[in-house]
Amino acid sequence: MAAPPAPGIDAFVGAASAGRLLWARWTDGRLQVCSGNTPAPPVSSEIGRLFVAALREQFGEAASAVAEREWRLGLQPRRLLPARTVQHAVACAEAALSLLQAQSQLMQIEFSAAMLGWRFRRVAETLGLDPASLGVERRQALDQLLNADFQASLPADADVLAARLKTLLMQALH
Repeated sequence: MAAPPAPGIDAFVGAASAGRLLWARWTDGRLQVCSGNTPAPPVSSEIGRLFVAALREQFGEAASAVAEREWRLGLQPRRLLPARTVQHAVACAEAALSLLQAQSQLMQIEFSAAMLGWRFRRVAETLGLDPASLGVERRQALDQLLNADFQASLPADADVLAARLKTLLMQALH
């Protein structure tokens, strides 16, 4: 039997706007996020773990890690969570995700074959290829093939992308 779904980030944001403290309580076989000025028993010790899981699900591991570090969050048992912490941690994770996405877009330009980005040129030249000698259609196709790698995970890893581009370029040589 599968575990009941954990509350998403919206449950935490909504609860944080409705009360000063957040806690979790078992209701109908699942944990529910509650809020108010004083917790109403019974209170679970899972609110911290649930919030971190919701942050990671919504914003990804890298952006969530920034908020977790900044707001001293973790998977340890916790009975109460201040609404202020939830609001600030969500804002922090949103900002971190935005930064990671911007970095990924910049790296995508750097690896762009169609734009003759500097990282693309470097990889091509290590293979003894003149980057400009590749046709426009081939360069656009390379960009299309690499596009999924930029969407797959944040932050984008330049070494992994360079290796993937090198493989794609070598396939074109054979």
